[in-house]
Amino acid sequence: MKVITYLINLDGSDQRLEQATTQLNAVNWPFERFSAVDGRGKALTEFANYDDQGAQQILGRSLMNSELGCYLSHYGCAEKFLTTDANYLVVLEDDMKINSDFKLKLDGLFAYLEQHKDLDWYLANIAAKKKKLAKDITQIENMSVWHAFYFPIRGLGLIWSRKGAQAFIEAGKNMNMPVDIFFQTWLSKNGKGLGVWPALVRPAGLDSDILGTVASQGVSRKQKENRGLSHGLKKQKRMWCDRYYALKHLMMALK
Repeated sequence: MKVITYLINLDGSDQRLEQATTQLNAVNWPFERFSAVDGRGKALTEFANYDDQGAQQILGRSLMNSELGCYLSHYGCAEKFLTTDANYLVVLEDDMKINSDFKLKLDGLFAYLEQHKDLDWYLANIAAKKKKLAKDITQIENMSVWHAFYFPIRGLGLIWSRKGAQAFIEAGKNMNMPVDIFFQTWLSKNGKGLGVWPALVRPAGLDSDILGTVASQGVSRKQKENRGLSHGLKKQKRMWCDRYYALKHLMMALK
């Protein structure tokens, strides 16, 4: 079994890289820095696979160039993973905080996954903020592993199977929503997401080097997104559709 880890980090974000490196070295978890795609300052028309019409239909707004950069960073991690001989890929964003038992629990999780090849999954979220519409699979070191039928929205810490990464490359080539929303919608629909609780990765609370903050820039995310009047209704529609599929998978699993 071979596990590799990519830490997504924007060129020039040295403080974030240093803090993430210190944490991972402290628990003896090897990783490779993945240079994030910097979307800042680029026109939306510069992103070859961006579907603005689709984004407007789904979200009621266009994507921000920084969101497209984030999407392409995760997509690039999956592509690079598939060029290796590794069995699993851990993807971490550099604004992360881990506990001292990070390695112990991840080692236990990978051992379980190796012993249960019949488990059909694409992506595991190890940074979930909440646990909803889920079915427990097992316990590892007081950590619950579960079918995440309503896939958690936070993309701070993820684990890919090779089959999942390949499926993402095929299904996620065209971009019409932020990558974390894509993961939630895609995996709630196909039922191939996993989660752990308590989460192994949490936000460190660092200011975003890409988006900026209200305090530093005086601009709210809502203003940055330039939301249309239909944004709220389309968000509710999307979330209820995701929950419908998640509930459907959960009911089938409980039979």
